[in-house]
Amino acid sequence: MKTGELHQLFLKTSRMHYKCSQTKLLKSGITPGQPRILNFLYEHDGCIQRELSKSCDLKPATVTNILAGMEKADLIFRINDSTDRRILRVFLTDKGTQAQQKLDRVFAALEKDCFEDYSDQEKEAMHIFLDRIYFNLKKMEE
Repeated sequence: MKTGELHQLFLKTSRMHYKCSQTKLLKSGITPGQPRILNFLYEHDGCIQRELSKSCDLKPATVTNILAGMEKADLIFRINDSTDRRILRVFLTDKGTQAQQKLDRVFAALEKDCFEDYSDQEKEAMHIFLDRIYFNLKKMEE
């Protein structure tokens, strides 16, 4: 592999995956930034915004902006914590739960398209390789 070839391959693949996923998600009414938050809230309903920011690897201000749009779209609601009024807890509405389920279907279909003609062993190897690359790069961040 030539120097820079991996970088170009990642960029090309990432752009195409983003383009395909966003086209499908926008048809479902899900905007960029919402998927990570919908998925996290589906598993951790009632969490605080700081947890969302950390777990979704997003800046607090970014989470605040995304949540404002999601609240306006009736996907989430926020209430003050019962023990500390300064803390807001974030919950999915029924509409938000339905959006997350649409999200699952969109990504399942996209993953099926991505791995067309791949064996189960090849899919598993791809996941392992990408995880290893991610963790190698993550170590550089520290």
